[in-house]
Amino acid sequence: MDPSPGPDRIGPAFPFLTAVTAYHVLTYFAAGMAAAAVFRYDELFRMPVIRDYYNPVNSTSVLLGLALQAARGAVFGGVLLPLRGFLEKSRYGWLWLWLLFVGIGILGTPAASPGSLEGVAYTKLPLWFHLIGLPEILLQTLAFSFLVHRRLRAPEHPLPAAARMLARAAAVACVSFLGYTAVSLAFAFSSGAGIPEGGPDVRVLGQFAAPLLLTFGVTALARDRWWVPRHGLLYLASSASLGVYQAVVLGGVGWSYVLSAPVLPSVIALVLTRPARRDRKTI
Repeated sequence: MDPSPGPDRIGPAFPFLTAVTAYHVLTYFAAGMAAAAVFRYDELFRMPVIRDYYNPVNSTSVLLGLALQAARGAVFGGVLLPLRGFLEKSRYGWLWLWLLFVGIGILGTPAASPGSLEGVAYTKLPLWFHLIGLPEILLQTLAFSFLVHRRLRAPEHPLPAAARMLARAAAVACVSFLGYTAVSLAFAFSSGAGIPEGGPDVRVLGQFAAPLLLTFGVTALARDRWWVPRHGLLYLASSASLGVYQAVVLGGVGWSYVLSAPVLPSVIALVLTRPARRDRKTI
């Protein structure tokens, strides 16, 4: 008799929760940014009827919602903890997980949410609006389900080392971006500036490209070793890139922001690349 896999066979809970959180943040931001650019959410949410249902994309509540995606990912991880054994054993576990999302979380939600059967029946939102959001949600949950299943199957069916390294580095970089979001919101509210009416400027967002690439590179290089000085260099390089970008592109450097903004993202990257206790003796 082959018992169902227990916690000792499928690994401890915390690394799983961390990985699921990272996968959610990664897929959420990738799908959301692509859909927002293609469907012009900033204009879409200002249309009649729809503006009565959604807050503007540049509102404070929407930006705070983006910062809370890590908590949402942790909720998903907690719900999936008792299902790890089933998903790990099944070759098509990614499909069952995705169908669970589609059946309960998208089409069959208890609330009348956009894209759901209840939403079509009980809201005034036009049918085209219900349909226009489905590609983003379906693709994001599909990618999330695949990544979660891939991680559970990895001990018996591992990916090539290079693919694992790239996926891990991308996930850490995306989660670390939440640090920049939190610090930026704190600076905006403490200065009384609030959220710009027109939403975030593309030129302002561009300053984060180099720090994210640097985080990706450091995570890739630190895949087997936890080296604190390396993350210290990440902080210095990220701070320098912010300063150069602001001076060249934005026309002025906010030194308090430049020096403080990379602290939290660097700490997040450091924590997420920390090896298991059994491996620390090799550091």
